[in-house]
Amino acid sequence: MNGYEKLKAAVEKDFSKGEGQRCKDKFEWVVARAKHYAEKTGLSWEEILNSWEEKRDYWYMNYYQDCNQPEIKGDKVKVFDTVSDMLESIGEHKFRCPSCGGISSSPYKCNTGLEMSKGKICDWNVGGLFGDLGKGVFVYCKDKLKGETIFMPAAWETPKAV
Repeated sequence: MNGYEKLKAAVEKDFSKGEGQRCKDKFEWVVARAKHYAEKTGLSWEEILNSWEEKRDYWYMNYYQDCNQPEIKGDKVKVFDTVSDMLESIGEHKFRCPSCGGISSSPYKCNTGLEMSKGKICDWNVGGLFGDLGKGVFVYCKDKLKGETIFMPAAWETPKAV
């Protein structure tokens, strides 16, 4: 079963159980977002939706959200042909922790060793409840049909005006 059919079946099941119009609205949102990704990446929307559905392991109403499939626009989302292209663009493994502001060698979990308060070392995790605090970036690699939020690579930071 392809991603479209799998998602449609889940939506129809929930709708028949009385979940309401919001399920159908979510389905339309997902298809529109997959088509948006297709337009921005040159991939087919079916291929994108298939990859999302292969990776989805919880309820579609929670999985499909702007934080997991953000619009590809502005400087908070970057698209690369390959993982190698992304790594080349990042250069040194230096990532700005959104919580302490230090430079971490991990794009996901702070390892700066900076003390946030007496005895509390920063251990911010981009996968936590508050994610990247709006300071990270979503990277999408076409070769993997996958995107994720990471700490902002230092190489991508814009210099502040003096």
